[in-house]
Amino acid sequence: MQIRQATATEMDLLYMMGFDTWGCEMPQADYLAACRHSQKYAAGQWYVLAEAGIPVASLILYRNQFGLKDGQAGIGSIATSPSHRRQGFAGRLILGIVRHLFTATATTTVFLHSDINTVFYQKLGFERICLENNCMFITRTPDTPLRTIPTYF
Repeated sequence: MQIRQATATEMDLLYMMGFDTWGCEMPQADYLAACRHSQKYAAGQWYVLAEAGIPVASLILYRNQFGLKDGQAGIGSIATSPSHRRQGFAGRLILGIVRHLFTATATTTVFLHSDINTVFYQKLGFERICLENNCMFITRTPDTPLRTIPTYF
């Protein structure tokens, strides 16, 4: 298993990992076109967990946008290929990215917006900010209060 930045040639594969969830019953070609032209998707850096060189899970990492301040990062569009789901790949990717951010960068807090049951992310160490909001976070400085909540990404 390897965590690495996604390549440009892998993007359609990564987009299709979330088609059944985010495709909104649109034709596959329309969904791919929307993803390819998404300013939000272009604004972040995509990462993958690869098995034998093939991406099995992906996510996008954001910094300095959507209300994220210095020392904060946001992850989103977390997806696993349908044939690899429920095997822990997304969790490994998320924790690997968080570990890298906390040890190799000045990042102190990572946010995500939970579109699924928050229990999955809580098992990985994320906390809900409040019951009315789907924003969650994990921090390496637990005694530092959150001053801002980023917008949805």
